[in-house]
Amino acid sequence: MLQSGQQAPGFVLPGVIGGKIDTHGLAEYTDNGWAVVLVFYPFDFHPVCTTQICTLRDSESLAMVENTVVLGVSTDSVYSHRAFGDEYRIDFPLLSDSDGQVTEAYGVLANQMDGHREVARSAVFVVDPDRQIQYAWQSDSDDDDPDLDHIERATNCHGDTCELPEKKSYL
Repeated sequence: MLQSGQQAPGFVLPGVIGGKIDTHGLAEYTDNGWAVVLVFYPFDFHPVCTTQICTLRDSESLAMVENTVVLGVSTDSVYSHRAFGDEYRIDFPLLSDSDGQVTEAYGVLANQMDGHREVARSAVFVVDPDRQIQYAWQSDSDDDDPDLDHIERATNCHGDTCELPEKKSYL
């Protein structure tokens, strides 16, 4: 898994927001000075994933941070994402990494999970406008959630100007 301080790999993926399918790339946000909260999750409609995605959707602290976008990424299709986003009113792009290349580049691709091959593990990365990772977290168990306070603080970081407390890394 990539760690804080490393460069975030670029990508362009198909995604859906508001029922509309389009492409979304990391650079379209970072090149415009935005921080990106990149949320990898295994499955649309999985109870734990639904709770985690809805928690981010409902996070007042993240909604108040300027120049920040949340991007959800899983290996599910854009059609599954569209149904999931519509049902749960997800107001940020859900991206389809159907071949797992982006998930693998970030080091969070699981070879097998619940009988499915090559799916994303639950993980969060905060990427600053210089594409440096300011926060990296990966779930160790189904009931493990990222620290929203650390995510919010990391969205205000740029380069080496922010130091976050050490967080246990799960490999």
